[in-house]
This record gives sequence, C-alpha cells and structure tokens, in this order.
Amino acid sequence: MKRLRQWALAVLCLFVILPAQGVRAEGQPDVFGQYAVSINAQTGDVLYDKNAHHQAFPASITKILTAIVLMEHLKPADQIVFSQKALDEEKSNYQVEFAVGETMDRDTALMTLMVLSANDVAYAIAEKVAGSPEEFAKLMNAKAVELGAKDSHFIRPNGLHDPQHYTTPYDMAMIARGVLKYPEIMKAMSTKRTSIATSRQTASIFNKATFFENPECLGGKTGFTNQSRNTLVEIDKRGDAVIINVVMASQKPEIYNDMNIISNYAFPQLTKETVLDGAKWSQSIPFLDKRVAGKLEHSADVMVKQGEQGSLQSVVRPVHFHADRLYREGIREGEVIGQVDVVKNGAVLDSVNILAKERTTFQKPVAEKTGISLVSASITVITLLGGAGLGVAIQAMRRRRAA
Repeated sequence: MKRLRQWALAVLCLFVILPAQGVRAEGQPDVFGQYAVSINAQTGDVLYDKNAHHQAFPASITKILTAIVLMEHLKPADQIVFSQKALDEEKSNYQVEFAVGETMDRDTALMTLMVLSANDVAYAIAEKVAGSPEEFAKLMNAKAVELGAKDSHFIRPNGLHDPQHYTTPYDMAMIARGVLKYPEIMKAMSTKRTSIATSRQTASIFNKATFFENPECLGGKTGFTNQSRNTLVEIDKRGDAVIINVVMASQKPEIYNDMNIISNYAFPQLTKETVLDGAKWSQSIPFLDKRVAGKLEHSADVMVKQGEQGSLQSVVRPVHFHADRLYREGIREGEVIGQVDVVKNGAVLDSVNILAKERTTFQKPVAEKTGISLVSASITVITLLGGAGLGVAIQAMRRRRAA
C-alpha cells in the first residue's frame, strides 16, 4: 500500500512538473502551459496557437468578464453591498476584511476585484447587478458570445471551480479584447498598489502578480485553482502593436516565461497599414440637391499580419439630416456629416468622422413655391367665377317670375 502511494505521488509530480505537449502550429515555439494563444488586439487575428480552442478551467481570469459586465450595468455612484453569502465565498486575499452591510462604489469594487482578485467582491457585484450569481451568469455568457467567445460556459462570477465553468484561451483573449474600450478596467489591471475606501474603512492593497515586471505589459490578470493550475491573461504593447496573450494550465514561474516567448513570436508578425490617410482622403457626400465636400477628422492606422495588407475595407456612412433642418440651418464648416468604418471580415475595427470642409446652405426649390401660388390663384379664380355665375342665375329666375 505504501509503494502504491509513492507511485501515485510520483505520477502526480510528473504531471505538475513536466510541461504538457499540446498541438501547436508548425514552426512556432513551444511553451510550458498546456493551452495558449496570442491575438492581434485590433483585428482579433490569431498570432500564436497551442490548443487555443481547447476547453479548460479559467479560475480568476474569469473576473475580466465580470468587470466588463459590471461596467456595462452600473454607474460610478452605484453602491455594492456585501451580503453574508458574498463573505462566505472562498477567501482569495488576506489584505482586507469586509463585513456584512459594508458598501463600496462601482469603481472601488472594480479596483478591488482586479488588484486583490477578491472572490467576495465578485459575488457582491453579481448580487448587485443581477440579484444572484445565477442571473449574473446569464449576463456573462451573453456578453462572452457578443465579444466573440465560441466554446465557453460561465457559472461563477469569481471563477472558483465548477466542472461546468470553462472557457478556452481563444475565448478569453476575445473577452479580454473587450476591456480595451474601458479605461477604468485597464487602469485596474495595471495597478500594482493603491488605497480603497468603503463605507467602513480605508485600506491599502497591492497586487502580488509579477507581470508588472514586464515593461511591455499594459495590464494583466492571474488565476489559480487546484483544478485549473495557473492561468494568466496579459495585454502587451510593443511600438504601435498591441497583443493579448493567454496561457492556461501552467505553473509559476514558467507561465511568465511563456508570455515572453509568445510575445517575441507574435509581435514581429505585425505591420502597420494606413487604411485612411487624412491628408489625402477627399470625398463629397450628397445632401438634397448638393454634394458637400468632406475631410477626415484624423487618419486611421491598423496593425495587420505581414502579407495581409489590403485585406481591410472602408465603408462610408453618411449622417441623416431632415430636409427641414438643412433648409433652416444648412451644414456648418467642421460639422460631422458622416463616418468611415474600417472593416475586416465584416467586423468594424475603427471609425473616423467625416467633417464638412465648408459651410453649405440649402434653399427650397423655386418650382415648389410657384406651384403653391398657382394652386391658390386657381382656387381664388374658381371661387370668383362661381360667385358671379350664381348671381346671373338668380337674376334670370326673377325676370321669369315677373313675366
């Protein structure tokens, strides 16, 4: 029996220590983590793939999605309240203790969620936004699909283990891509140390992750459970290029080395393409009987994979003005008269406003005014003739009676 236990322990150690050999694209370097991906943050194109669509347990990188749902549904002044159920969640930090009934505003909850990876805060957010974690999970799954996730199912707002709570590196990268429109989330993901204030206390908190040592890292989120092992999402920038790396089923410190390997492989694949040149672009847009000359508010550059230049399209979308408004006010110089969307595979990557080069006025057509006058004159003539005819008829009737 003792030998059997020793054999089982040896097998377990091999599983933990040796990197899993997964399926990866030919010619790309291997990493320790069992599942990994890198995508171009602008286009979503895959730059590195090692079992990128394999389902695995995410652990606390789940909180990236929780943060997005939080920002979509609450205002800065909204208060999150800690319930007993929230405080009963498995503890993930020992830097600050919360109490039943204690409150914090939305942005404080966001900062605490990302810096401390606080499970109780994630649960409290779910209760505030949706009434319960079960209802919050519905919002999470809907948002994940909207952001491009294909093979995920989320149940818990904090990522604590559940066999039915899973995602893939690709899905997590697409979800993380969604935080780029929220500077508040990006700030929380890049904060090493800060202070928070609740209804009952002020506390200093810090993030123990080591991705801050990477000068190219704009922000990140770590995760760990016994079942998931170490997981990590990083948003990295080199020059003008931004990529999102995800590694799952790994361990420390190898997971950070994985990120460096992936970044060094992914970044050289990207090149800048100027899709819309503000200095050269010129186009006129029709409004009523005139064409209004437009110019771009600024140029649009997109990072694309080497060899894929020219794969982007531009689509002009004019602004709709009511005719009465154009007759009354015209179009001012510098007014937005449309947008140009930069599109790849049906997805809008960027939009640039089109501004009017000069003031344009509009006059109602003369024919339209004349038509109204003629109609009025005709009615007047008919009315006069009708009145005269009636008078003649009455006089004739009187003469016949007199006879």
